[in-house]
Amino acid sequence: MKEHQNLTWNDIKEMSAETDRLIKEIAQLIKESNQRFDKLNAETNQKFDRIERKMHYKSLEGEIECDIFLFNGKSAAIIEVKYNAKPDNISIDRLISRVEVFKTLYPAYKNHNIYLGVAAMSFNQKLVWRLHRAGIATIRPIGKRMVVYDKNIKAF
Repeated sequence: MKEHQNLTWNDIKEMSAETDRLIKEIAQLIKESNQRFDKLNAETNQKFDRIERKMHYKSLEGEIECDIFLFNGKSAAIIEVKYNAKPDNISIDRLISRVEVFKTLYPAYKNHNIYLGVAAMSFNQKLVWRLHRAGIATIRPIGKRMVVYDKNIKAF
């Protein structure tokens, strides 16, 4: 029997509480960080003025869930949060597919630039390379600051 099949309801509640705590902690670190997503990249010079956590929307057209959502009047960023980002829990294709779903569910953002990012306490290095190659930012803590690698970020 696989390990995940032996989970009790209390185990699942504890895991959910830990994920919620991590999302809150990363969102707070992003707010407090000296590099607060003020510049997503040199070309766009984006500043985000609102941060939403655990956004979920479902309709007949589709469903989207975002751990962290940053936005302003011209752009938005969808950030996936993991404790340990690795290929078996982060799908680049799934991340990119969220953009069209998001634009369908939020027509006000249909013509906006959408940026993608993955925030984690630790990363598998092959995944980091693939994310950067796909134009997706990575966000990780170094000390008490969140460091954003967005050199190759692209607008979707």
